[in-house]
Amino acid sequence: MKRSHFFLILFLLSIFSLSAQNNKFRIPDSSVIRKTVAENWFEEPLSALRNNRTELRTNSIGQVFQVKMEETRDIFSIIVSPETKVAVDLYTQDGVQHKMVDEYPVDAPGSWILNRDSVTGKALNIRFYFARDSEVFVQFSPAGKKTLADFVIDGCFVSRGVPVGVDFDFFYTASFAQVLDLTEKSLPWHYADIHPEQYHGNLVMIGVIRKNLERIKYEKNATYDAYDKPVYVSDGKERKVEKSDVHNDILTMDDLGFLKWIVDGLVKPLAGSSLHTDPLRRATTVQNPIGTQGIRGAKESLFRSLDWTRNLASAKLSIQARKNYLYEQSGVDVKIEPFSSEISEKGIAQVAGYIKDSGYEIKYLKPLLYVLASSEPTYFYLAAIRRTVHPADGSPEFKIFDSSAAIIPYFDKDGQFGCTVFENGKEMSLAQFTKKYPDSFVHLTRVLSSDLFAPL
Repeated sequence: MKRSHFFLILFLLSIFSLSAQNNKFRIPDSSVIRKTVAENWFEEPLSALRNNRTELRTNSIGQVFQVKMEETRDIFSIIVSPETKVAVDLYTQDGVQHKMVDEYPVDAPGSWILNRDSVTGKALNIRFYFARDSEVFVQFSPAGKKTLADFVIDGCFVSRGVPVGVDFDFFYTASFAQVLDLTEKSLPWHYADIHPEQYHGNLVMIGVIRKNLERIKYEKNATYDAYDKPVYVSDGKERKVEKSDVHNDILTMDDLGFLKWIVDGLVKPLAGSSLHTDPLRRATTVQNPIGTQGIRGAKESLFRSLDWTRNLASAKLSIQARKNYLYEQSGVDVKIEPFSSEISEKGIAQVAGYIKDSGYEIKYLKPLLYVLASSEPTYFYLAAIRRTVHPADGSPEFKIFDSSAAIIPYFDKDGQFGCTVFENGKEMSLAQFTKKYPDSFVHLTRVLSSDLFAPL
């Protein structure tokens, strides 16, 4: 063999090896290590595995992995997880030392887990972690002679029970690059294809809103009109404000006025003025006059925040497209149903999807926003919250849209999912928001974000 051909073969082999280690998500790959430890770790009985000591192994490009076994009452897991550097503060008699320590998180990008039944020893599934969010992963399960794949986001199945054309034991030693190639067309990998630069507009808006929060003071039924004059949300009539607020550049508004203030910040650079309030009160639902809801709805608005958010989003779209859209033609409602089922305390349960004029159960909001952020990177969302009210006087319960918020999801420069919620001039996390409104529904309308954001 010619010397040049020999070196060419070596070069191609090295490229192939690196491609297995460096998949398109650039996560550490343990396939070479798993081939080495498979005999002693993957099919040994639980009694034998209890005698195995935790190992540290290095793959062909120098990445370190930990191999260990963890046990619970019903299952035991063989875990191969990559080394991660973590900054810690070490407190000593001489003061505080800043150090980097090695950790091996079981759910870090690049972690691989084989779960087996503690009684029978049978393999239950193999899980691959690839995202910066530990609640996002793919897993493969044996089903007779078949192997089935799941794609999971925050406990919800985006894909479940998808057949793959290989034996289950293929995944004992498969590289993540091979997993991607095998399931490229059968699993929704587009939800994991994150480009952080696309969230610039969302992040600019978060920063500008955050800087202005000290100027916002809550006042019931308060907003500003197209000429930035203080008016009432309910009828658009002029309202008075305290001279001290004007002097101190304080803006008075309620939750709906706050959302208008945000959307006006997007509209003004395009149209030169803010939005009129009359179109924002237009009804977007047809209410049944019969029953508790109908009788109650004749006395008060039960769709206050739903109408306002829908009309706000439609008005913004009209300015953006230079064409007038009523809500019915705008398509601003979020109606996607990406999940088939969820992992619950009672096992696998069906997921309730979008419900017309109600939205989504709030417990599905986080995985839904993850999907929306990955598939609609340039949008944020106006949320109308529908609560069930139990009157103190014992009269029948009723449902009402009486709160609203702006929800801005994003992925940061490291690909980590984040979400900021602004409500009534306050900032909160998504976890705080969902905790505040347990058992509620959230209806979302989409609004295109922009770094040309200049609120009043």
